[in-house]
Amino acid sequence: MSLSKLFSSVKPLRGIAGEFTIKDPAAYDFLWMIKSFSKFVCDNEGKQSSGIFKSKGFSWKLIIYPNGNIVNGQISLYLVPYIAMSHLSEALFKVSYELFLFDQNTGGTLSKKGENLGQFDEKMGFRNMIDLKSFRDSSNGYLMKDSCMFGVKILQIVPMQTPTECFYLMEKISHEFSWKIENFSKLDKKIQYAKKFTAGDYLWSIIIYPGGDKKTGNEVKDDNVSLYLSYDGSIQDIPEMKISVELSLSIIDQIEGNHRRRTSTNVLKCSEPGQGWSKFIPLKDFNDPTLGFIVNDNCIIVAQFIVLALVK
Repeated sequence: MSLSKLFSSVKPLRGIAGEFTIKDPAAYDFLWMIKSFSKFVCDNEGKQSSGIFKSKGFSWKLIIYPNGNIVNGQISLYLVPYIAMSHLSEALFKVSYELFLFDQNTGGTLSKKGENLGQFDEKMGFRNMIDLKSFRDSSNGYLMKDSCMFGVKILQIVPMQTPTECFYLMEKISHEFSWKIENFSKLDKKIQYAKKFTAGDYLWSIIIYPGGDKKTGNEVKDDNVSLYLSYDGSIQDIPEMKISVELSLSIIDQIEGNHRRRTSTNVLKCSEPGQGWSKFIPLKDFNDPTLGFIVNDNCIIVAQFIVLALVK
């Protein structure tokens, strides 16, 4: 089935969307009906985008993760400022918005309001718009005849002439996480592998490229291991924000204890590539049996870090 049959991007010009009556369509900037939800087709990141719509001098789109972004078992819904039709020189702006999921039984809505500082192509919204169990419960009216309807209202946009940041300093608490990778020789050297974990109030991932990260533009060849720490957001469903982190990544020497360790202090933002090193260790050193990084085809990676501040 083609995507055009699965999706209907409906401008709020009429009170009817298919068989569903919308009480006040003019109250929304954009309505997005998804038909045949069970046949939903996503990209390799588990998401799908709506068509482009315009509101308050900007172009936008909605992005949905039908099985959750980062955390499974929920509907994640985001608003993305796509292209500026005006204010082209503005790099940063504050957006107030409201996202809706329609109850097709009563005509009511489940809604959540948000406010974010953002830039173009950065998503803003809610990782847990609704849990999948409630979404699929027919008595709630959100998914009827395998169709659902989302809406959005852009409440306010304030362009920021000068980029600003405010650091909210945190109590310094150290976190540590170890990842033992077994059967390392069997890993595909052309792709990345990630280990997700929770530390403090945040979600994280250690990301390793066994054959080097080719996406960095640093001409990394197949003779390096690339290693990163990724900040994946708060465990609470709050608007995404940046954090200042002091971090170290280590590959453990399992024989002599001469670990390969690198440190950095950076501001990390959810949805951006992780912080780390494309040339963390040469493969010739990593594979040298006398250096102890691989023992019995297993290696151990350790992430240690302190969250220094929230950044808004």
